[in-house]
Amino acid sequence: MELGQKLKECRLALNKTQQQMATELHVTRQTVSHWENNDTYPSLDMLVTLSDYLGFSLDTTLKEEGTDMIDSINKELTAGKRYKKIVWQLAILASAFLFFIAILTYGRATQNQLIDRFNPFLKETYGYALLPEKVATKKVMGTQQSTDANGKTTTKKVVLDMPQPVDAYVYSDIFGAGEWLKFQVGTIPKGYNYAVVLHKGSYVKRARLITKDQVPTLYRSNIGSEDQYLKYDKKNFGPRNSINPFSNNGV
Repeated sequence: MELGQKLKECRLALNKTQQQMATELHVTRQTVSHWENNDTYPSLDMLVTLSDYLGFSLDTTLKEEGTDMIDSINKELTAGKRYKKIVWQLAILASAFLFFIAILTYGRATQNQLIDRFNPFLKETYGYALLPEKVATKKVMGTQQSTDANGKTTTKKVVLDMPQPVDAYVYSDIFGAGEWLKFQVGTIPKGYNYAVVLHKGSYVKRARLITKDQVPTLYRSNIGSEDQYLKYDKKNFGPRNSINPFSNNGV
């Protein structure tokens, strides 16, 4: 006897309609109809439920039905495992992507130069900045080589004044947008305390010293004069990536 016919006979023996059976098994009436017409087979777990619900032997039914139903159930199980595997893979990819975005967001919020350098969503941008007229230095131990008249080279340790990175607000457009960046420029010659900066977020690829006359005219009113340099102060200027902190400071 085919499974569909057995399901129908058992259902009628219990005086159940398709709708009653569907409701009690938490499926649709169309699903029950498909089972009874042998259009589809129940899943393995539903088959066990049906054997208990309708009171027939699952072992006998599987033997009577033959390989068609078993093959169908196996295919469903295989498809289910494949679907579950795909879902897990998608979940892992989604988690990795969200983690990646979280790292990039953290990099932007904290101005992490290493993260910004490899952030694919940031583009390299030129900006202009006013620098201090004199760069602070730090004494460090270094070496110095000298050659005497006989061509003999000697090396000795000396104390060097190492120029420190400057902290400057780099304007990225003529409307005053930009951010505070820290970058190395070396010793600043007199009159060259302006810079054109190529950066990607907080990562400065290179900076070149220029005079005020070399600053594009549309940027000059924002940048200010040589003696108007201000060092970054979180209390006064807020986040380092704030927009035009000087707008409320009279500079």
